[in-house]
Amino acid sequence: MTAIYPYLTFENAKEAMSYYEQEFGAQVTYHEPLTKEQAENLGLPIDQLNQTTLRGEFLIAGQKIICADATMGNPQTSTLISILLDFENEEDKARDLFNRLANSESQRVTVPFGDWVLGNVMGQIVDRYGITWLISASKQG
Repeated sequence: MTAIYPYLTFENAKEAMSYYEQEFGAQVTYHEPLTKEQAENLGLPIDQLNQTTLRGEFLIAGQKIICADATMGNPQTSTLISILLDFENEEDKARDLFNRLANSESQRVTVPFGDWVLGNVMGQIVDRYGITWLISASKQG
């Protein structure tokens, strides 16, 4: 089976995973820091390797997202890619997550949660890293 996962790059992926835990209710499932040799080869400091991320994984609503530190310069946000988190037939769960995010100062609502296309509901937010999240579900009732 083939799978596609979002792969996000951050200046500090460990800090970003903590943000997603707090704001999105994410569950961090894996964290591997850079080794001393990797950091040295990249010209990075080696005094706090446990704060670096070679590969991190976390779950949001059961969906795996992979991340890492940007080791080749500062990452740039892009409006070309958004993440659609589809709760399928669980409108209440989608609405609950959207409301949680909308009620925090750490995200910006760009489309309020409501009726969308083809009998779905959807809302859109931009997180503090500039990543656009579309939160969607089939409309109940």
